[in-house]
Amino acid sequence: MKRRAIVVVGTSLAFILVAAVLLEPTQTVSGWIAGDSFLANRPSRYWAKQLQAGPGESAAAFSILEKQGADAVPVLSEIYLKYPGEAKSELRWTALALLAKASPLPTAAQSTVLRALDDPDPHVQSVAIAAVPKAGVPAEDVVPKLKELLRGEHSVVTARALSEYREAAAPALPELVAAMHDKKLPTEARWNAARTIGKIGPSAVSTVPDLIDELDDPADTLREHAAEAIGDIGPVAAELGVPALRKALTDHYVKVRRDSVRSLGYIGAEARPAAEDMLLLLKDPEALVREAAEKALKIVAPELLPKETKPADKTGPQDKTDKK
Repeated sequence: MKRRAIVVVGTSLAFILVAAVLLEPTQTVSGWIAGDSFLANRPSRYWAKQLQAGPGESAAAFSILEKQGADAVPVLSEIYLKYPGEAKSELRWTALALLAKASPLPTAAQSTVLRALDDPDPHVQSVAIAAVPKAGVPAEDVVPKLKELLRGEHSVVTARALSEYREAAAPALPELVAAMHDKKLPTEARWNAARTIGKIGPSAVSTVPDLIDELDDPADTLREHAAEAIGDIGPVAAELGVPALRKALTDHYVKVRRDSVRSLGYIGAEARPAAEDMLLLLKDPEALVREAAEKALKIVAPELLPKETKPADKTGPQDKTDKK
């Protein structure tokens, strides 16, 4: 009987201990047993629970994790990796968004963000794409993957991510050109592809004929960003770019006129043949076009700018009755 009583007591104590561990609000013991990463003396499972709690608790946890910056990275990486499945998708994309805010990330955490590019949840994948350049992931590690994603459902965010790599995104130029020309894609995706081509800079000079083709596209925003991209490529685009931009100075859409004259300014002295046409935009009905034209002409042909008139004398003729 004594032996049975000891077993019962021992079992009860074990049950109580397990219950205490499982029900512990901070989950510190269970996190320690499982080998969780800790932040502010709390394990990753505690932070995951808080991020999924009510609006007040989740907002407070988000704020704390955001303020902790680099110190929160191991916990955030662990949260992403340990909570797969559709039911936990919001938790995963929240962890990724916070990781992006803590950038640049160490190599291990960069691997977590790269892994998220294949997440089955579309929104998590989108957040991961946007996070990659902010996380400091090297171009050679991610540009090949972004090339694959460019024509998919995340084409806009993918083009923007590539644009942050600038010249290092040059290997994606064929895919960017294809996306820009693809009329099956949303217009926003196409003009973002054009914009990204420009951000690559002089290395994208081979795409100037493709950008010129889009200066005749029916979509105003695509013409706008194609004109912008030619200027971003710079003076090396002058031979083909200047005649095309000169023609675009009369486009009906105000931002095409603005970006065309501004791009001629970026090209610089090589744009001198377009100077007389640029001069006409000083009388454009839209102020943003007039301002862009004046700035561009100061670079391309400053001698053509009208001389500033001296301000009129506001004192007026002196009243003779005041004379003594």
